[in-house]
Amino acid sequence: MFERKSVKGVLVAVLAVLFVAAFAYQAQATVFAAGGSTPFSYTGKIVALDNADKILTVQAGPNDEVAFNLNDDGAVMKCSVPESFSSLKIGDMVTVSYFDQGDGSYIANEIDFGAAGMNRC
Repeated sequence: MFERKSVKGVLVAVLAVLFVAAFAYQAQATVFAAGGSTPFSYTGKIVALDNADKILTVQAGPNDEVAFNLNDDGAVMKCSVPESFSSLKIGDMVTVSYFDQGDGSYIANEIDFGAAGMNRC
């Protein structure tokens, strides 16, 4: 019914498409991991802090906690004024702008707290 040459040609075409798709996915993942994408946003209450490593854990709900590592160029802002990481306190409401590294880690590029409706400016 099918000629051997046409089946072989279809298989080669399918493999070529899969190869290109895998390469494109890897390139996208590399750009995303390098921060080349739009950051996500996460809002909640700080439940743990590690000032030495600049890691904060934020809880948005009863079973929803995420740990973020502030990158070297990251900013901590209170009411649009730059602050230090050590000015954050457990219980502060924050909004974290972050990148998903794809390996289970999240890198924060900005942490905002003290905004109206949160801890007040």
